[in-house]
Amino acid sequence: MRKLIALFLSVLTAMTPVLAEAAPSPETDPEGNAEETEEPVEEYAVELSAEYAVLIEAGSGIVLFDKQGEEPGDPASLTKIMTVLLAAEKLNDDDTLTMSSQAFQSYSHDQGVLWIQEGETLSVSDCEYATMLASANDTCAMLAEGAAGDIPAFVKLMNERAETYGMSGTHFENPFGVAAAGQYSTAYDLAVLTQNAIKNERFRKVFGAPSHTMAATNMQAQTRAIANDCEFLRDGAYSYDGAVGGKIGSTPANGFALAAYAERGSTGLIAVVMHEANAEAAYRDAARLFDYGFESAQTITVTPEQIGTKTISVDDGKTHIADVTFTADSSFNILLPKGVGAESITSEIVVKNEDAKTPEHISAEVVFLLDGEEIGRSPLTAEIVREPEKEPVNYTALGQQIFDWACVALLAFMVFRPAVKWLHELLMPPK
Repeated sequence: MRKLIALFLSVLTAMTPVLAEAAPSPETDPEGNAEETEEPVEEYAVELSAEYAVLIEAGSGIVLFDKQGEEPGDPASLTKIMTVLLAAEKLNDDDTLTMSSQAFQSYSHDQGVLWIQEGETLSVSDCEYATMLASANDTCAMLAEGAAGDIPAFVKLMNERAETYGMSGTHFENPFGVAAAGQYSTAYDLAVLTQNAIKNERFRKVFGAPSHTMAATNMQAQTRAIANDCEFLRDGAYSYDGAVGGKIGSTPANGFALAAYAERGSTGLIAVVMHEANAEAAYRDAARLFDYGFESAQTITVTPEQIGTKTISVDDGKTHIADVTFTADSSFNILLPKGVGAESITSEIVVKNEDAKTPEHISAEVVFLLDGEEIGRSPLTAEIVREPEKEPVNYTALGQQIFDWACVALLAFMVFRPAVKWLHELLMPPK
């Protein structure tokens, strides 16, 4: 799993939105009356029409752009990112789901459906693709019921997971993304959700599919081909170079929302825009955010070999107890502004409790420095090699052995004494 180190504050500040200068003091007209001045308008590094927007680095979660990213808004069917993620975790890909009467009645049949019939059976995989690509509410209901038993229980799981991810500005009322009182999220929370979701290999595959063909079912003899509603991933006017995943949705009241993930080289970015007037504006704004991120930031990779290892000898007085060797178990990706070379990054291993007599009490971190200034740190893995314990000398047993051998020797002397005496006399020369 990749580890990523946060930028130091000054670099991060340089990459976040900039506020306009404060408005000048009110001027007075010739009659001495104060003239009204307009409130200062926030200016951002990227011009967007979205009401809410955020851009984060996919590994570390570093925020590169923020336009009211923590204000609650309508997540629309970006809600289904959570639905498909939980289904991918709790259901097997090749399991089957049958549309129950309860699930069939849980959504509106007017729009956003593939006309799955009550009693129709589909694979979990087909339900996941249909829910993500076509934003199908009928397959969404099947996934929710299959993963948790019923829709309310699944919504409870959604909110519990949101809490686990620290999505404090989010609350779900349904798994579909249908506008409802009490259902809301923020651009930042949806970016965090996407960041966690793409760690799931099965979700990531569905999230990035341009199209999918659903198998025939017990009630549908023909296969069904569906294209991804997110046109970032399809050839056409809105395709984006580097886009590897996306979900778009809308509600009549609050317009369009889009969450997308793009990679170029070793840099991965997640963009979320909300409350857009139309799909065209959503694609345009997300593309501008990606362009901004890729143009202004780069990812520097530091390998375990570059970090090296450090071994600590643990002694108790004159006795050697163990050796503790600290190593990095994977590479570290560090997000930096463009133009900062890899040679500017150095690392050192810092050991804590080095004098401890117990190996488990010693720990170490790798500290990353940019031109001598710390920009981040991360714990290292410890390998403990203990000194083999020597068998203690049993002096009681040793004394017993000496006594036993002495007795044997004395007995042998007494038994063989006559024979030894006779042999001695035989070999003596005659007088």
